[in-house]
Amino acid sequence: MIYQLSKDYFVRHLAEADLDGVYPSWFEDQDVTRYSSHGKLFKTKAYFNSYVEALNREDRVVWAICHVNDGHIGNISLQAISWIDRTAEFAILLGDKRHWAKGVGLLAGKKILGHGFNKLNLERIYCGTAATNDAMKKLAQTMGMVLEGTQRQHFFLEGSRVDLLEYGILRAEFERGVGL
Repeated sequence: MIYQLSKDYFVRHLAEADLDGVYPSWFEDQDVTRYSSHGKLFKTKAYFNSYVEALNREDRVVWAICHVNDGHIGNISLQAISWIDRTAEFAILLGDKRHWAKGVGLLAGKKILGHGFNKLNLERIYCGTAATNDAMKKLAQTMGMVLEGTQRQHFFLEGSRVDLLEYGILRAEFERGVGL
């Protein structure tokens, strides 16, 4: 365990053994992957193996979000870490729909933001999401992220063009507890 989030949830490193569980099946669930590219193209076991092997690179932190009874329920990450600019992109995937809308994304999100700012010495963490992704917009805003811009008609989702909303939070804002 890396961090305890609550009495029921914790985060740990994503492990090769996770590939033998339900994790790969999340990428076949069109509800889980609705707002990402993951569910559009089939992924083989070799793809997932190479992803887990690449976790040793220093440009990403990927944690498995776990429930004490249900095990691995999602992933959360800081990716595209720039050690020069001291920035990273935030991403989250909750694959086990039984845990949607229970606040676990916020618990894990606040923890990984704190890790990014306090352990990795980052200055800015950002994310982007579809304008139609109400859950991610709410999560970003609740974590204190500020809407920084819009890329018009950036995504093709379910037959329509959809804007990309870009959010970000600075270290000083996080330290002041903006939005938290």
